[in-house]
Amino acid sequence: MKSWFKNFREKFKVVIIHPDTYEEQGGFNTSKMALFSWIVLYSLMLIIITTCVIFFTSVREMIPGYTDVTLDRRVYNMENRADSIEEVFRQQDQYIENLKRIINNEEAGTVVLSVPMHDDNSYGFSMPTFFVPINGLVTNRFNSKNKHFGVDVVSNVDAVIKATADGTVIFADWSVEGGYVVGIQHNKDVISIYKHNATILCSEGDMVRAGDAIAIVGGGGSTSTGPHLHFEIWFKGRALNPEDYISFEVK
Repeated sequence: MKSWFKNFREKFKVVIIHPDTYEEQGGFNTSKMALFSWIVLYSLMLIIITTCVIFFTSVREMIPGYTDVTLDRRVYNMENRADSIEEVFRQQDQYIENLKRIINNEEAGTVVLSVPMHDDNSYGFSMPTFFVPINGLVTNRFNSKNKHFGVDVVSNVDAVIKATADGTVIFADWSVEGGYVVGIQHNKDVISIYKHNATILCSEGDMVRAGDAIAIVGGGGSTSTGPHLHFEIWFKGRALNPEDYISFEVK
């Protein structure tokens, strides 16, 4: 055993010789123990480096059985994004359904919006300044119990109806009950509705300013009793009394 250990520690010289001239190019003294120690150290360093590369870089994804280190995070983000898109579609569907109900003179459901409104009035938002859509005599006032969600204003025949505030035309078409109807989306989730028009002077998608001509007074639709404007203001699916904000009759 001692002789083996002595032989293991015994030094020898490693010589580098040119293969053609057999001339000695260099050399160094070492031992079997030294060579073994260097091999073990090199192997350990190689194992440590390889392990670090596998665990701390994307190289691990190339090894069968390992998954993408960012997979869980991406799946979580995709799920959140899908939930957000689903909520947007839900709100849009509810918004469209409410608009249909408004056009058909029905109470709409409450639309829950993602952006909160703040104000000191009972409706929870700052009312825009409304332009008088038409001057005339109010013959039928707002009465939500009777499902009359606006006011009927009688004016001169062929009088021009004007937009009550800046906004985007979201509906401009014929309906059985309302005749030619115009719907305008304003800021702060306010919608104004103009029914029983003789003709429409705007198209869906048009941007209008307060006071712009949008229709001509008429009496179309199955619920009309004569030429007049039926005018409504809605906020988040809730009908408001237009006379709380607009004076239609000329003093």
